Amino acid sequence: MKKVLLTGMNGTVAPAIAEELRRRGCEVAAWDRSTVSPDDREAVARFIRELKPSALVHCAMGSPQWSEDMARVCAEEGSKFLYVSSASVYGTQQQGPFTIEDMPEPSDDYGRYKLECEQRVRAANDQAIVVRIGWQIALRRGGNNMVEHLAQKQAEHGHVDASTEWFPACSFLEDTARVLIGAVDGLPSGLYLLDGNPRLSFWEIAVALNRAMQAAWDIRPSRDFRWNNRMEDKSLQCLSITSALGFQ
Repeated sequence: MKKVLLTGMNGTVAPAIAEELRRRGCEVAAWDRSTVSPDDREAVARFIRELKPSALVHCAMGSPQWSEDMARVCAEEGSKFLYVSSASVYGTQQQGPFTIEDMPEPSDDYGRYKLECEQRVRAANDQAIVVRIGWQIALRRGGNNMVEHLAQKQAEHGHVDASTEWFPACSFLEDTARVLIGAVDGLPSGLYLLDGNPRLSFWEIAVALNRAMQAAWDIRPSRDFRWNNRMEDKSLQCLSITSALGFQ
C-alpha cells in the first residue's frame, strides 16, 4: 500500500493506524469533513477518484449511506476497502465467545447502526473487508479507551465497580492498528473478528490496568453485569492481553 485514506482521525483507532502506516513508510491521507462532506455523494466519489488511494480504511462515525458510497467507489476504482465495525453488533441477550458463523442480534442503536453499515458495505463491494473489534486498551489517558473509562469512573464515584461476570471483547490499541493494516494489505475479502481477550473478566483486566498505570484506583468486584461478548477468529493474529498484562 502506497497511499491510504483514513476516516475518523479525530477518534481513537484511526490515529493509531496512521502512526503505524507512517512507520511503515506509507503515505496517509485524512478525510476532512469540512472539505468533503460525507453527505455530498458526488463530492465523496470525486474525492476518492482524484486521490486514488491504494486503500481506504473507514473508522469514522457517519451515515450508512456514506459507508456504502465509499465502498462502491473503491470497488469501481480498484482500491481496497476496510470497514472497522464493532463487537457491539452482538446484543446483550447473546452470549459469546462469538465466531463469524454467529448471527448478530444488536440490542442498542449503536449496534444496529454498525450492522447496517456492514451490510451496506458488503452489498456495494464484494471485495470489501469488514473487521469487528472490541473495546480498545491504551496505557494512557484520552480517547474512547478502557483506561480513560476507568479513570473517569474513579473520578466520578471515588471507586470503580468492575464485574467479575463480564468478559469483554478487547485488545490493545497499537496491536489493533497492526492487525487491521495486515488485514487490508493481505487478507481476502470477507468478515473477520479481532479480539485479544482469551478469558479475562472486566474485573481482572481493571485490576491489571490499575497496576500497570500505577493509578491507585479503588477497583471493586461486582456481579451486576453478566455478559460474554468475546470473539474468536483464528484468521487474525492478535496479541493476547493476558501476556501483555502480565498474566501467566
